[in-house]
This record gives sequence, structure tokens and C-alpha cells, in this order.
Amino acid sequence: MKDIGSYKTNLISAFQNSEEICELLFNKAPFTRSDIKNLPYSQIFPYLYADETQTEVKSFICVEVDIPEIPTNTVKNMKLIIWAYCHKEIMRYSKAGYSGTKVDILSDMIERKIRDSDKFGIGKLKLESVSYFFPNNKYYGKQMIYNMPDFKIGRA
Repeated sequence: MKDIGSYKTNLISAFQNSEEICELLFNKAPFTRSDIKNLPYSQIFPYLYADETQTEVKSFICVEVDIPEIPTNTVKNMKLIIWAYCHKEIMRYSKAGYSGTKVDILSDMIERKIRDSDKFGIGKLKLESVSYFFPNNKYYGKQMIYNMPDFKIGRA
């Protein structure tokens, strides 16, 4: 079970180490090391977070990890769920090499950042689905679900 926390930590770290993702989240460049350090539990969460009383207009990333199946004594199937969502007032966004709304671009940045990572499971992550969701009436987002096999005994 310690893998769940490790995966969340690795995902959050990957997003914090992406200049493009940070620029989008902060809606500015440059940003400081202190800004990046403060992302966890302010705009990147290790669980689905949607504050109904949020007054600031921001973008968010939330992550969750499930173990839906343990098919053998040595391998388990893992599921990563990533939510990327933005306030509806800030959907207009442009960045060279990307297209769509701010949520579309943030989702694409996330996909590009983690798709070839070797920090998650055995082999590459497999994107299973992308769907829209409304965490509340002011925000709109995408839910991305990745599946991957991993060894049953977790790595440290």
C-alpha cells in the first residue's frame, strides 16, 4: 500500500518540475522557487479537491491512485486518476505547440510530462480514458485515467 503515496508524490513532483505546467498554473512567468514549493495543497492535491468557497480564479491538478486488481502473486494492476480543471473565467489560453482551452492545454501538458516516465510501474503508462467533469458550478475539467502493471512488492 505504500506505493499509493509514492506514486502521488512522484506525480506531484513531476508537475512541479515542469516549467510549462507551473507557468499555466501560476498564469505568469517567471515564478520563484518558493512559488513552486507552495503548489502542493494549494493548486496540486494528492486527492480530488474542489472547494465550493474558492474565491480566487485558479487552475488545479488533483491525483489519486487505486489498485483495482491483483491478478498474480508478483504483479498488481495500478490505476492513476488525474483531474485537471480551471475556473470557467480563465478558459481562454494560448501556448505555442498546444491548442484548445486552458483545460485542454493543461491536460496535454500533463500527458506529455508523464507518458514516457519510468517512475510508474512496469513499462509505460497506458492512457485508458479522458472525460470531462464539473467539480462545481464555477469550474470545468478533464479526468484522465491511466493503467499500468507494477510489481506487487513495492519499490522504495
